Amino acid sequence: MKVDVVTGACGFAGNYVVKHLLEKGRKVRATDLAHAYSSPQSVEFRKILDIDYDRDGVEWVPSDLTKRETLDPLFEGDVGTLFHTASLYDYSAPWELLEKVNIGGVTNLLDAAMDGGIERMIHWSTCGVFGHSNFPGQYIDGRPWLPMAEFIWNAFIRPWEKEGEYTRPARKLTNQPMTEDRSNPKNTPGLEPVGTRFSNEYSRSKWLQEQIVWRYHREKGLPVTVVRPAPIYGPGTTYGATGLVIAIAEGLLPFYPASSKFLLFGGNVHARDIARAAIFLSETPESIGEDYNVADSYLQTHREAIESTVRLLGRRVHFFPFPISWWQKLVLGMAISANWFEKKFPGRYTRTRIFDLGQIDYLTMGIWISNKKITDLGFEFEYADFNKGLADTVSWLILNNKIL
Repeated sequence: MKVDVVTGACGFAGNYVVKHLLEKGRKVRATDLAHAYSSPQSVEFRKILDIDYDRDGVEWVPSDLTKRETLDPLFEGDVGTLFHTASLYDYSAPWELLEKVNIGGVTNLLDAAMDGGIERMIHWSTCGVFGHSNFPGQYIDGRPWLPMAEFIWNAFIRPWEKEGEYTRPARKLTNQPMTEDRSNPKNTPGLEPVGTRFSNEYSRSKWLQEQIVWRYHREKGLPVTVVRPAPIYGPGTTYGATGLVIAIAEGLLPFYPASSKFLLFGGNVHARDIARAAIFLSETPESIGEDYNVADSYLQTHREAIESTVRLLGRRVHFFPFPISWWQKLVLGMAISANWFEKKFPGRYTRTRIFDLGQIDYLTMGIWISNKKITDLGFEFEYADFNKGLADTVSWLILNNKIL
């Protein structure tokens, strides 16, 4: 039997991939930094998912993406699929470190994989490479007269026009589905997506990383499939989207703009589903050379997501008539202040992790991620209903004393 290699095996996504490969009866070679395996967080995570490397026959080979010589042993013998989940996932990390790990590291890994030989590669990117969508709230809050003007035109003026058409003010991309046809590293040669901007340096590093992967596919025949996960949540992590749940539980979101009912928070993905999708694609030959968004089908607004969360937590968030674009500036200002205090008073002041500048920018934007391409291929989500996955996640957080 061929062995599948999972990088970042001690991380959030990596552990779920190892777990699902074992459920499928596949042979696994897990790799991560040498110290990661015995870290308290990794030990706890394996316990949560009921993974025991000795009992389950998982081969552990430590490696470092920034050191090419440590990567060659990963591809000894008959290797099947390389699942590359490993990256420096930290919105506060300096660019120099993101560049070293996420960009230089993937080049080292691909060279080792091409030399050693692999059957397939599933590469983890992120939907963050599509860039930051604009706020519909800026359109609504900024022009309160516009709905009435549109009504008057359409009801009383346009019927008298032979070819009457109301000319709207130019609108930027917002509340529109992010499909694989939009500007992304596969179809755009530049350094950033066309028409949008990156929310953080992590997304920029993943854009450049993915471009390298596609170049190896075109020029060297790398048999790769790229997955772009939506915000990942689920038992086992306290960062990212799950970190927002914890922030609400800790009272860090006492009020929120009422116009958030217009702002989509559509498309998240449970960690188990991103692992299942990756393995599904590894067993689908026609997915080679293709990119796939991996997000559930549950479309909701920011307000609906918050209301679902506070019901589970027993908290309360007040919704005020406050322009959402102003709200983002306020929260970003708080995050900038928290980061300044942490640098100014090291050891004395420690900011809460929710105040990562890049994460704040990412979590306060409208997002609508289309999963049509992967569902048309036949993939079905276990957690297509976000509320089901959210309930499981909140339950885990409470039962494991991550929140009170």
